[in-house]
Formats: sequence, structure tokens, C-alpha cells
Amino acid sequence: MNEEPDARNLLATAHEALTAQILPALPGALRYTGLMIANAIAIAQREIELGDAPARAECERLRALLPAQSGAPADEGLRVELEGYNRRLVQEIRAGRFDGEERAAMLDHLRRTTEEKLAVSNPKALPAKNRS
Repeated sequence: MNEEPDARNLLATAHEALTAQILPALPGALRYTGLMIANAIAIAQREIELGDAPARAECERLRALLPAQSGAPADEGLRVELEGYNRRLVQEIRAGRFDGEERAAMLDHLRRTTEEKLAVSNPKALPAKNRS
């Protein structure tokens, strides 16, 4: 079975063709739409490259911040687990749990999660030292 080109290669080729050949030829009214498509392709490329590593890191930080979820099925998916932990984090923040000593750990988690999400959606928004 031929596994080349893979999704990353296909997206890179599509992005290059779009930005180098098609975008310059688009009339002004369509240029914004073309740029949105190019951006969506670039985001998809970064998501594929990173895989689920950012979600796993976020989940590990949340596990450290919050006690184990009672009654949570052992085989639930990462996305479901993250949603549950994030709902609990919001509730705990509203309840004032992180107003004291744990505040720094919670803020560090939020900063790191935001940086990981920006690394996918808009890496140019990160300081140069955080860009990969």
C-alpha cells in the first residue's frame, strides 16, 4: 500500500498552491475568503503535526489541579475527560477554590493551555521564544 503522500504532505501542497498561485490571482472581493481557506489549511497541518499531545498535556495539568472525577468511566475518551475537567475547573474557580495558595498553579495551567491552543490556531500571536 502506498502511504505517500500523507495528509500533512497533501495539506502542505494545497497550502503552497493556494498561497503562491491562486491567492495572487484572486480579485479583491475573494481574497479574504482565500486567506481564510489558507489559514484553515495551516491550522489543520499544525493539528495533525501535534496530534493529541496538547490535549494530553492539558488533561495531565487538570488531573494535578483537581481531584479525580468520581464515577468517571475508565474508558472515556480524552475529549470527554477534558470537557468534564474544564467544567469542574470553571465551577471551582467560581466557588473561590483558587483564590488562595493554588491560584498560581491554576494560572500557570491556563497560560500553558492558551499557549498550546495559540500554537495551533495563531502561532504568530505568541512571543518569539514560544514559537516552534
